[in-house]
Order: sequence, then C-alpha cells, then structure tokens
Amino acid sequence: MASKGRFFAMGIALSVSYSGAVLAQDDAAPAPAAEACELHVFPTIEGQAQNIGFLSAAGGVIGAAVEAANNEDRNISEAEYLRDALGPRFQVESFQTIDLPEALALAEGTQVIYETPIADRNITTRVKTRLTESTAPCYVELIVTQNLYQKKVIYGRSLNNRFIFKDFRNGEEEARLVKGRGGNGLTHFPPETVEEREAADADLRQAFLANFMEYAARFVD
Repeated sequence: MASKGRFFAMGIALSVSYSGAVLAQDDAAPAPAAEACELHVFPTIEGQAQNIGFLSAAGGVIGAAVEAANNEDRNISEAEYLRDALGPRFQVESFQTIDLPEALALAEGTQVIYETPIADRNITTRVKTRLTESTAPCYVELIVTQNLYQKKVIYGRSLNNRFIFKDFRNGEEEARLVKGRGGNGLTHFPPETVEEREAADADLRQAFLANFMEYAARFVD
C-alpha cells in the first residue's frame, strides 16, 4: 500500500509539473513578426519624342541633322503630350493595376511606397545609396528613368522605357544598379483628334506596363 501511495503521489507531481510547463508555453509572448520589406518607386517626369524618317534610317550625320530640324516642332509637341499622358500620376496608376512586388520577385506583404519624382538624372541613374531617409533593413528601389516615343519609317511607332532596380536587402549601403529597358509598339498614339485621345492614353499606359514586365522578367526567371 505504501508503494502504491508513493507512485500515486509521483504521478500527481509529474502531472502538475507537465501542466505547469504547458501553461508556461501558452503564456509566453509570441515571436515578433518579421518587418515588412519596403519597395520605394520613383516615377519619372521625363518625356521624349523622336520621328525618324528615311534620311536618318539611311544613315549619315547630315541627313539626320536635316531631319531633326524638320521634325523639331512635332517632336516637341509629342514630347509634351507624352509627359502629360504618361506623367507620374499615370505611371503610379498603371503600377497599381498589377502586383508590383510579385513582378519583381519580392516577398509577399512588401509595402509599396510611391515617391516624388527626382528630376536630376545624375541622381536617379548614378547614385548607389538610398534615395530616401528610410532605414528599413529590407529595402529596395524601383526607378523609372525614361519615357521615349519613337516613330520610325520602317518599324512604326513605339514606346520605350528604362528602369533601374536597387537592392539593399543584404545590408548593402551601396546597391548595384540593375538597369534595363522595354519597348513595345503603339497603335493609337499620337491621337489625330480630341476624340482619339482616350484611346491614345490607354495605348501608352498599356505599352508602359508591357515595357515594365519585359524588364522585370529577369527577376523571376
């Protein structure tokens, strides 16, 4: 009987000890959630237009110069329209229609922050440090550096964009600049009438996104 009493007491003690350990685990504070990554996006205010005819296509400095002079007014007006139709607000709205972090192979839950455009190309295309005051350990930047409309006598009309990706996720103070471009054809730009402007704007935005996805393909391959 004495042995049975001792075993019974030990069982109670073990049970109480085990229950206390479980309660201690349940009451423990949950592990802190990992800080979300930050993707800072800089749209561009740049807009350029080039009309390239037979003289430029045939080659030669003189022919290209003559053609540039002949097309100067058209290039200026189309560049102004391009800056308006595909300005920073429209670039942001275009990016918001896709999963931007997924396109760049970034972690789920990455916070997308749209920044004020930087006009100085020496900063956007050369500076390897962060362009914001953020000190987030998981931090990347996407910069749009070019909006270029071209009309070539042989190949037709197209929109060309250049992008830069800067990755600071590994504690880098200076990131490698991953530069690239995309170019896709246009059907409705530039519009010939006011009624055609809506279709021309949609044409530009669609080409802009296609250009970005063409550039971003390197991150998911």
